[in-house]
Formats: sequence, structure tokens, C-alpha cells
Amino acid sequence: MKKIILTLMAVMISIVSFAQQPGGQRREFKPEDTAKRRADQIKESAKINDEQYKKVYDLFLKQAKDQQAKMKEAQQGGGRPQFNREEMQKQQEATTKALKGILTAEQYKAYEKAQQERRQRFGQGGPGGFGPGQGGQRPGGDRPRRNNQ
Repeated sequence: MKKIILTLMAVMISIVSFAQQPGGQRREFKPEDTAKRRADQIKESAKINDEQYKKVYDLFLKQAKDQQAKMKEAQQGGGRPQFNREEMQKQQEATTKALKGILTAEQYKAYEKAQQERRQRFGQGGPGGFGPGQGGQRPGGDRPRRNNQ
């Protein structure tokens, strides 16, 4: 259960961070890019055929478009997107069910293994992304203070 929620949160965070460019400028979020990236990951890890790839791509494209609509709705309301844990869990369960219907048992097992490896790599960065035990601080300690004389 925790894995599902963590995976969904990672996807949501990556979508939001992927939509921003350096300097705080936003760039347009393209559901097609997200769907292709995710489908390519499954193609690589589970060795799916072209027909399966199309189905997986369509599944992820629908999800990305739904997410984009939710984000736009939140932005128009002047707020930030709110992530409901139960809703995210239901979406993940639906995705799992759909993938199990598209992939063979062996392919799904390979996909799950690759997902687990990604989760481990993602979690190794620690808080702030500077490595385990860094506590989110910059390498080399705190930011230097300015002398305002």
C-alpha cells in the first residue's frame, strides 16, 4: 500500500517539476511526452510488442490528460493542485489492473521488478537530494552568509 502511494506521489512530483524550467519559468506540460516516457520504460523493462505498447501508451496518455486537466483547474482557481491519497490509490489500482490485462504474467513481473529498482534509486537521494544522511543540506554545509557592511 505504501509503495503504491509513494509511486503515485513520485509521479505527481515529477510531473510538477518536469513542467518547470530553470528560472521559475513554466513550460507547457505535454501529456504525450509523459505517456511516451512511461510506455518506453515498460517497453524496455518488460519487452512488450507494438500492440501492447500502443495500449500502454493510450492508458498513460489518458492518465496524463486527466492529471493535466486537474492541474489547470487548480491553477484557474488560484490554488495548487490538491492530492487526495484515496483518489491516488484508486488510480494506481486501476492502472495496475489495466497493466495486468495488457501484459503477460512474466512481463508484469519484469515491470514490477524495474519499478522496485526505480523506487530504490529514487529513495536513495535522501531529503533534499544530496545523498543519504545529508538532511537536505547543501554539500559543504550551510549557505555562506553575506557581510552587509
